[in-house]
Amino acid sequence: MCYANAMPGCRRWVFAVPIALVIGVRFAEPIQDGDLFWHLAYARQMLDRGTLHLDHAAFSWMPATTEVIYCSWLSELGLYALHERVGPWAIFALRHLVLAAVAYLAWAQACRLGIAGSVLVPLVVLVLVLGSYFGSLPKPELCSLLGTSLLAFLLFRVKREADAARAARYAVAIPLLVLLWVNLHGGVFLALLVLTAAIAGEAANRRWSPGVALPAPVFRRLVVASALALPALAMTPYGVAYPRQTLADFVLTPRVRPDFAWNAAHLPLTARVGSPLHLEELGVIMIVTLLGLGGARAARAAAGARIDWMVVLVNAVAVPFFFVWSRTTFLWPAVFAPSAIMLLADVRALGAARPAWPAAWPVREACVAVFVYLTAIAVYGAWARPFGQSWLGYGIGYVNPVVEAEYVARHRLGPRLYNVGDAGGYLLWRLGPDVQVMADSRSFPFLSWFDEHHAFIHGRDFEGFTTRYPADAAVIDLDKPLLLERFLAAPQWRLAFYGPTSAVFVPAGREVPPIDADLATRFAHLRNAGTALRVLAFAERVGDAATADEVRRQLAGPLRIQASWHGAPPAS
Repeated sequence: MCYANAMPGCRRWVFAVPIALVIGVRFAEPIQDGDLFWHLAYARQMLDRGTLHLDHAAFSWMPATTEVIYCSWLSELGLYALHERVGPWAIFALRHLVLAAVAYLAWAQACRLGIAGSVLVPLVVLVLVLGSYFGSLPKPELCSLLGTSLLAFLLFRVKREADAARAARYAVAIPLLVLLWVNLHGGVFLALLVLTAAIAGEAANRRWSPGVALPAPVFRRLVVASALALPALAMTPYGVAYPRQTLADFVLTPRVRPDFAWNAAHLPLTARVGSPLHLEELGVIMIVTLLGLGGARAARAAAGARIDWMVVLVNAVAVPFFFVWSRTTFLWPAVFAPSAIMLLADVRALGAARPAWPAAWPVREACVAVFVYLTAIAVYGAWARPFGQSWLGYGIGYVNPVVEAEYVARHRLGPRLYNVGDAGGYLLWRLGPDVQVMADSRSFPFLSWFDEHHAFIHGRDFEGFTTRYPADAAVIDLDKPLLLERFLAAPQWRLAFYGPTSAVFVPAGREVPPIDADLATRFAHLRNAGTALRVLAFAERVGDAATADEVRRQLAGPLRIQASWHGAPPAS
């Protein structure tokens, strides 16, 4: 098949430039996930109190459980050190570096197998990078993205290492990786499913595909190394209680948590069809690539070597996580890339580099066309269709109520705030410990009353909730119109301030604090059309004609292209 043909000379490196461009441009985003800030707050708490045992209830004035074990202490302290000692720019640099490392691991595998010149390899690497989006958000999940890629690298290096002694050494590195990873992020438990699938696949190879099975000594070392990864899970400050809790929550007594319906990280792929991430297209590309390469390999291999069950099972385990939860979509690309590269090497070794049929050349051209298409939509989308409430560039995205928090801090509107969970992470980081939030995007400390919270933020049981849980001020996101209407209509509340993200309400009997001069310019240079449209709708609702006119001007000017993707008519 022509896609296995090597490109002469340095032409192969031409494809590295667009991949680097995608990493540099598509992932040049502000911090749009408030999770980073409660992770930073956890690190600050650990340092202030001199303990790695967290108090989940310290940030909220509402009931919160402290029984849940959350183990990301090592990554939280690392991110805090970068943020405070180096600067926020270091967090953005870390994201780019992790993505570059993930791409390099796949590219290096192709180089070792002698197929780096295939036009399919850069396409596979690009799909890996783009599919890693949710795992690359600047928070501890970055460690799971890199950890999954390293685990896949080790497994496939063991698989293709000719020297048995070196293969055994790569196997021994697996429990060491798990030991580090379990202290960085809980995604290690998902990766253990991949490890288990790899062992099961190799056991199946020994039975049904001995021609591709690992040598017996190497297989034994891999099994022993995988077994050693299990006690490594208990080597955290929380001991065996941490893996025991995880086992109980997700295996022994699995249940649908009430916060799943609220948390965008738990949305299935079907809810994101048509989004700027193009995950559905990446899924199709991965399926077609694996089926095509797997079929070509099976057609050329001898009996007993046609199916590599390790490749089949590790992908079968990862595929559901791509389609069911947004936050786990990165798992499948991490195992897809080395799987596709190894299959391609096998196909080429079996004689596919010189096809016997004349129609094979379109496959190569199709690979190049798809590569160009994905590069173009990724770079163009970063500018014209930024994800969520972000933009092309750095800073703090509009998911986080930055100017609104400044207003609350300057006028001391606390200590108890009503707020929507999405904004709580930034609020508790910026305003704590003097001001406490109602909830934040952690959600797990608040499961006992989460249904009440969910009803409240959707405008239901407003009077009952505010009576049961009285607060001193409210910071309500502009993307919660039903709750905004309840506050605007409530005689006991009055609007004091609003910014690009939220509206700030104070009790009706309290004097509305003035707006400082620097905060008055908060709508002068909006950078996201979706955010601008929400501001426009709210400004018109509260009769703020000056702000509405300013936002319309920007929608007709610098935000015009973005606005067209939101279906907004040109402003007059």
